[in-house]
Amino acid sequence: MLELNNNEEITNMISKNKMVILYFSNKVCGACEVIKDKFQRILEFYPNIKSIEINGEKQIEFAAMNDVFSFPLLILYINGNETIRVGRNIDFLELEKSINRYYDMLF
Repeated sequence: MLELNNNEEITNMISKNKMVILYFSNKVCGACEVIKDKFQRILEFYPNIKSIEINGEKQIEFAAMNDVFSFPLLILYINGNETIRVGRNIDFLELEKSINRYYDMLF
């Protein structure tokens, strides 16, 4: 998972790739690390998805622009459009089914 700290780099990554997942977290969020580990294991099955970790403490402006006010939060972009948004109580089985459905359509 890439960690980007520049709004322009993040926006370019979203617009230039078919599937991008943004993972918003921060350093004081204990659940963020646990969820990140589980999520990275899922991503191993989807090599064409670009994943970006965004530290909400450092990227306050970008988080606010994306209506991110709590952590952790995942946003899936498909062809530059927000398609899935999940946070806090993440159902990983349901999330993986959704990702798999879109992944199969695009790749």
